Amino acid sequence: MRCPSGRHRARLAGAIVVFSTLVLSGCSLGSAPSFSGPSSPGFLDKMFAFAPSDGEAAAEKKSGCGTPAQCRTALKAMVESPKRPWVGQQMPPDAYTDGTRLFAYRALRKRLKCNELSRAINEMRGVSKSLNGPMPGITADQAARTRALNVQVEGELVQERSVRCRA
Repeated sequence: MRCPSGRHRARLAGAIVVFSTLVLSGCSLGSAPSFSGPSSPGFLDKMFAFAPSDGEAAAEKKSGCGTPAQCRTALKAMVESPKRPWVGQQMPPDAYTDGTRLFAYRALRKRLKCNELSRAINEMRGVSKSLNGPMPGITADQAARTRALNVQVEGELVQERSVRCRA
C-alpha cells in the first residue's frame, strides 16, 4: 500500500477531526445530550451497531460503525481504499445517519474519477429519496440532519463533476 503524500495525509486528518468533532459533540448528526434521569442508549449507541473487524471490508459491508473510534477507522479505510468499491453502492437509510459515507465522499471529492463522481451523485440522490417519510430506527430529527448533510455533499459532488468532467 502506498504511503499518502503529506497533503493527502493532512486532508484526511482534517476530515477525520471534523467528522470526530461532529459525531462526538452531537452538533450535526447526533441528538442533544440529556442530563436528566437515568441514561438510555444514546445516539452513538443506536447508530454505531457493529465493530469492524477489517477496516475496508467492514466499512463496505456494514451499515454503520460501532464507536467514534470505529467510525474514524471506517472513514480512514474508505478514504484510503485505492479501488473504492464502495462508491455508488446504495445502502439502507440507516447506513447514512452516522455520516461516515457522506464524510468519505466529502474527503474524496477532488480525487474521485468522473465515473465515480457520477455514481456517488446517483447514490446521494437515492439517499435523499430513501430518507423521506418515517423509517424504523431513525428519528425524524436524525433523518432531517442526514438529509441536510446529504444535500451539502451532493452539491459539492455535482460542482466537482461540473468543473472536471464532461457531461
